[in-house]
Amino acid sequence: MFTRRELLKLGLLSGGYTLFVSGPGPRRVYGDDNLLPASPQTTPFLRPLPIPPSPPETASFTPDPACAQFVDPFKTHFFKLVEQEDSVSLHPQLPDTVVWHYRPDISNAPWPFALGPTFKARIANAVGEGVIVRMRNNLPANHVGFGVPHTTTHLHGGHHPSHSDGFPDDISGFPNFVITPEGEARGPHSYDYCYPLLDPGFFTQPRDATERPSTLWYHDHLFDFTGPNVVKGLAGFFLVFDDLDTGSETTGLQLPSGDFDIPLVLQDRRIGPDGQFRYDPLAEHEGFLGDKFLVNGAIQPFLEVKKRRYRFRFLNGSNARFYRIFLTNASGQAFPMDQIATEGGLLAAPIRGITSFEIGPAERVEVVVDFASLPATASTFFFENRLQQTEGAQPGDVLSRGAQLLQLIVGEAAPGPGPVPSVLRPFAAISQAELASARRKTFEFDQSDGWVINGRLADLEHPLTTSVRGQGEIWHLDAGSGWVHPVHLHLEFMRVLRRNGDLPPLNERDGVARKDTVNIGAGFGNVDVFVKFRDYPGPFVFHCHNIEHEDMRMMARMDIQ
Repeated sequence: MFTRRELLKLGLLSGGYTLFVSGPGPRRVYGDDNLLPASPQTTPFLRPLPIPPSPPETASFTPDPACAQFVDPFKTHFFKLVEQEDSVSLHPQLPDTVVWHYRPDISNAPWPFALGPTFKARIANAVGEGVIVRMRNNLPANHVGFGVPHTTTHLHGGHHPSHSDGFPDDISGFPNFVITPEGEARGPHSYDYCYPLLDPGFFTQPRDATERPSTLWYHDHLFDFTGPNVVKGLAGFFLVFDDLDTGSETTGLQLPSGDFDIPLVLQDRRIGPDGQFRYDPLAEHEGFLGDKFLVNGAIQPFLEVKKRRYRFRFLNGSNARFYRIFLTNASGQAFPMDQIATEGGLLAAPIRGITSFEIGPAERVEVVVDFASLPATASTFFFENRLQQTEGAQPGDVLSRGAQLLQLIVGEAAPGPGPVPSVLRPFAAISQAELASARRKTFEFDQSDGWVINGRLADLEHPLTTSVRGQGEIWHLDAGSGWVHPVHLHLEFMRVLRRNGDLPPLNERDGVARKDTVNIGAGFGNVDVFVKFRDYPGPFVFHCHNIEHEDMRMMARMDIQ
């Protein structure tokens, strides 16, 4: 936890942050709402969609001893990243923007992307076949503007040890989770994250090869300050492949791959005339909303596509905004897509012919679009958001038209894979016997002198709940009226059993989909989810992924024993 002296050094006790001590540490207090000025107008679709490449593998190195059991110097994949402040272009009509981003730790190598590199990893069949990432903090200790240059990186949706989960703060018995800028006396300046990429149950048995992710992402997770640090730019994709989802169009499920597999992170930002991000913590306690829409760190870009099938991996990387995405033409006509995955990886079977999908903060939705089947009379299409949202607390109505986020320019025909197979990654719903033996817990997300879970602000020194490894549990998640909370659980995927007491929609139903984030509260109601913690003991967290709610302590520590 930051001391008052450290906070003064960081300039957080003046002009934007007011803190007082309550319970385990300092907490921000927000004043009355106020609105930031509108961003400058920009012409859409002037620049191509940025797609950050994969980071280069480095020579093997000796990682932190906590990672030693997961290392095979001949099979482990080693990477080095640096967190750094740079200037990048978000739009050709704006001055360059100062961002904090992840980039390969290579001297003098250009990295013009707001996002970090896109990892492309394979599931491990044995211990030692995973990934080790050495993260170095080169952020400026005496920076200008919002953000805190102390960091801890969370691989969102991953199944990995507690010491590599990006725990939000240094706590007793687990020091040095947080890394500091080089040149500061406090703490380490680099940290080794080990991602074994082993199936859940690999150590505790039985191993479950059906619970494999496809689209993960990594982002800063600093206690109390995740919101400003993520707005500043600390995020990137981490894609996972295996013998079914191979990354090839000639093997496995033969899904669109390579140049035809497109990750898309949606973010909203507010930008000043100088091109710099604007973020006012005094105004954002319900959740930050921007008026500029970025896709992969560019404002309303375009993508040239061929007449064939494409896979699009949507990630909602916004702090509080929800989206309802349609595939449309210039007149607003909507066209079908096939959904193939959520944040819990491939569905058991595709959901064909959807005309739109809703995606909350931190959720992922993967769709396949066949441009060859779209009307030949049009050569331009759009991914369009029609969900109105004027307050961070909750989304509004679905409109007849909305903001065009990404322009899709269709070119010549090209060979590609056939239709999405009717079976993807089948798995059985949780058995009645396991449901009957599950422990039951209730967690209420509400507002009371801050954002609370079961009436408590986050206290990372003490667990709110303790779970026994291998013991199934049913969690009832509910929320106070008037607010929406996207609840994210670390370490394991959830199986959604009931929503408001009824069978949940197909795109989140157990036996069809797995989730690491579920929406509760206004318009969504409550859910019952099944979860079983396997393999890795230690402290983890669950929290609201409206990041301003998270920073206002809507988070709880859970210990796996």
